[in-house]
Amino acid sequence: MRLIFLCCFGAWVVLSCSVKKNTTEVGIEPVNLQAVLPDSTETTALDGNNLAHVYCSTCHQFPEPALLPKAVWADRVLPAMGRRLGIGADLAMYTRMDPQEITALLKANIYPDKALIAKKDWIKILSYYKSKAPEKLPELTLLSLEKLDSFKAIPLTLNKGRYALTSLLQYEPTTKELLVGDRRNKLFRVNAQLQAFDSIQFDTPPVSVVKGKEGQYQVVTIGTLNPSDAAYGRLYSWQLTTAAKAAAPVPQLTDLQRPVKLTSGDLNQDSHQDLIICEYGNQLGKLSWLEGKPDGTYQEHILKKLPGSRQVVIQDMNLDDRPDIVALFAQATESIFVFYNQGEGHFKEEKVLQLPPVYGASYFELVDFNKDGAPDILISNGDNGDYSFLLKPYHGIRLYVNNKQNEFREATFLPLPGASQTRTRDFDQDGDLDIAAISYFADFDRQPTAGFVYYENRGNNTFTSKTLPEAKTGRWLTLDAGDVDQDGDDDIMLGSFIFATTPVPTPLQEQWIKNSPSVLVLKNRRINNLQ
Repeated sequence: MRLIFLCCFGAWVVLSCSVKKNTTEVGIEPVNLQAVLPDSTETTALDGNNLAHVYCSTCHQFPEPALLPKAVWADRVLPAMGRRLGIGADLAMYTRMDPQEITALLKANIYPDKALIAKKDWIKILSYYKSKAPEKLPELTLLSLEKLDSFKAIPLTLNKGRYALTSLLQYEPTTKELLVGDRRNKLFRVNAQLQAFDSIQFDTPPVSVVKGKEGQYQVVTIGTLNPSDAAYGRLYSWQLTTAAKAAAPVPQLTDLQRPVKLTSGDLNQDSHQDLIICEYGNQLGKLSWLEGKPDGTYQEHILKKLPGSRQVVIQDMNLDDRPDIVALFAQATESIFVFYNQGEGHFKEEKVLQLPPVYGASYFELVDFNKDGAPDILISNGDNGDYSFLLKPYHGIRLYVNNKQNEFREATFLPLPGASQTRTRDFDQDGDLDIAAISYFADFDRQPTAGFVYYENRGNNTFTSKTLPEAKTGRWLTLDAGDVDQDGDDDIMLGSFIFATTPVPTPLQEQWIKNSPSVLVLKNRRINNLQ
């Protein structure tokens, strides 16, 4: 049957790139489970606890049973793990997949034909989690939220008469415009008066954009927003031709595996712009840097072949005057890696932070909170869309302080169910950094305004949590900050994507369908209040 699937879909023709892309792999391949897991003769004396540590820690940090209820372990998480170990996998898993995705998963042997664990050992692991896990997680205390008075909420609706599906939100300070992507495959340009004056049509939803020199933009389209390993993502280039209009986008690269983040910089210091693309994928994926060549082509260098690359920042972490790469991987890896630049296009990988797989890391920022010259890590963990929709007490925003040796310790935890993204600025201009945060998986039943929370810095890594009534008018998937109205202080922009990926109260969902804005602009009134 496996051969039949490969024969049926092996003839599927992949689009070719309009710009030449040569590939060299310099990163790490996915874990070959068959090569690293023990033989069943070596595990006879191990109990369920030790077996769980052996098998579960192969691909990610060991998850304690207390992190999820018994039913979630038994019905959702452990069956998924079993399929990766060759237990319970069958061809029915592929029935709803795209042909290209089926081919990729079969080729990568994601679900092995042969069990990689002895049945008796698997039963011990199941029994261990069922006996040690709680019946339910502790009920969360409601967030203490003060009223946010220093911002004025202004709704912006694009695609009139159609509900909000904002896939990209980015403020571009050089052109003083807000770029808004939509699941309907459009990218809108919005001016300081919050008027959309141009739109660009793509093949699939735009999700990330960088601006180059002389009015050139590069955009990645995701291919599909749904979990998938099909490589339908693309990199486009488009050029501003006048102050008001842009030329049609031109494909530069195709066959990208669900890309979610694009950034640029001169990584090998040859005076040509390079790119970094996070191909999130689902079961497959990778993080690559694309070396820009004088003729406009790119040579791909794979930094790490793992799914879940979500966010990437270019920064010199060790002060050697070479740009390093800092990247977050989700999808159970839940880790932040630094790829130290060794010069001439070579990088050395180091893992600097890791969370348990159920923490659901979604985003990070590099910010110097204590002003010691070393970048600290602010990470949002709250992705709740995989195996359970439960509110989790360990979801929130965590600040990890750098000891100036790129070793990080947790200094602050701000509980926020479903935390998904942050933007850190000195919004109130009092000399310290405040945090704007969104939660795509908020406690919508009890506290719908907690989809957006503003954390005002009170010093010594303490914060006052605030929000405003308009925070419940959308389901916020994207976030950015910048001086949209050009009055001297940073505003906050929230992008609403109301697709019901997890259960929400019916009245709230109906309200979003009827009235949710594409973008909620929170205009900072700090300067005006001082004048």
